Amino acid sequence: MKIVLIKQWVLSALMLMFTASFLHANEPQKRPNVLIIQPDQHRGSVMGVDGDVDAITPNLDALANQGIRFTNAISGAPVCSPYRATLLSGMYIHKNGVVGNNILLNPEFNTLGNVFEDAGYATGYIGKWHLDGGIPEEKVGGYIEVGERRQGWQEFMGYEKSHEFIEVWKYDENKQKVRVKGYDWEPTWHTDMAVDFIKRKTEEGKPWCYYLAYGPPHLPEQCPEDFLGMYDPAKFTLPPDVERDLNEAEKKDLRDRLQMYYAQVTAIDYEIGRLMKSLKEMGLDENTIVVYTSDHGDVLGSHNHDIAENYKRIGIKKKSTLRTKGKPYLSAMDVPLLIRWPQKIKSNQVSEALVNTVDITATLLDMANLEKPGNMQGVSMKDWCFKGQGTEKDALYIGLAKGSKGWRGVYDGRYLYSTIGWQVLYDHQTDPYEMNNLYHSEEHSELRKRLHQLTIDKAIQFEDPAIKALKKQ
Repeated sequence: MKIVLIKQWVLSALMLMFTASFLHANEPQKRPNVLIIQPDQHRGSVMGVDGDVDAITPNLDALANQGIRFTNAISGAPVCSPYRATLLSGMYIHKNGVVGNNILLNPEFNTLGNVFEDAGYATGYIGKWHLDGGIPEEKVGGYIEVGERRQGWQEFMGYEKSHEFIEVWKYDENKQKVRVKGYDWEPTWHTDMAVDFIKRKTEEGKPWCYYLAYGPPHLPEQCPEDFLGMYDPAKFTLPPDVERDLNEAEKKDLRDRLQMYYAQVTAIDYEIGRLMKSLKEMGLDENTIVVYTSDHGDVLGSHNHDIAENYKRIGIKKKSTLRTKGKPYLSAMDVPLLIRWPQKIKSNQVSEALVNTVDITATLLDMANLEKPGNMQGVSMKDWCFKGQGTEKDALYIGLAKGSKGWRGVYDGRYLYSTIGWQVLYDHQTDPYEMNNLYHSEEHSELRKRLHQLTIDKAIQFEDPAIKALKKQ
């Protein structure tokens, strides 16, 4: 009798174990949360983890080391509005129509925010928007109407265009611009609002996708004194192209600007630390995809005279060209791209894979197991993140604007080429500081022809009307 009871007990235990194992194996995987952090104008090389000895970025360095860092990430359209439109729509500028700043992103497009919203995610956005078309009546601001113009972001604390980092403000229910009490540094408020959203949606049991668009290190030159005091203008290491090209007065001006720029980057780094600490305290850091990137870089004194001459040639007036973007120079296009997801992405990965802005969109959707809309043109980098190997690209298609003031080109990880409005050809293997433009070099004529044909091929592949102008070059 005892033997029979023991057998029955063992059989029941085995059945319970099998049932529990079966149910666990067939449970749907908990959907990942997504946090997109995108400051404005953070050049990819300005991080300690990227070898910049001047940059104080401990939290970004830690974030990079906890996941994967892409060293060949490029802003395919390195100006504010075009980049944002490209990331949200997953389409190149000639497809989404935002070829320059202050152009409306078509509300009918199925954007990143729409896809996450349709998948049942709680979605939120805070910070600079710059996709609603036109320049606001005020120098800053611009209320974004509720509905389609918010492109799927349900809780929206964005504004069309603002660069007031000390005077922190938002729009109230009457669409009036009002100061936010208790804050004198906009990124701090942005971080607090992000953490509040994350906490609330987590308590509601919803997966969430949040887009945090910090303003710095874009102009204006505003930053808390604590961060400014961390940098001595006289101690910055100027790259050889800047040392060669700038006079002493220009170098002095640049050093003062570098103090502000680097201080702003460090101030953003501080907010990253706060965000990551909050995710950990809420038990969300393991299953949250954190993406840190930027809309474009900053030349920071490089190509100063070349840019001034080219502006003069095409009729653009600028007081200073020490800080600018939107040009086919790596300093203006290079952006940080750090992706962390401990449940899926191994730590301490560094990848040289070529990544364009549209690829970030495809990658996020793929990681969240969401279908990419047919109009999106990017390639998912998920396999590079998960397996350390993925789709190989021969080059990235890059460009901005249209007509004689626009440009198109390619970057293949070594050669940077552009034509039409800006004619450059640099070999980054032998000339990492872009000190020798090979575009008009007879010795490199065959290389230029090959890269030009590659640019034409990419224009055809992505159905860019600029093909007509390219064929005339």
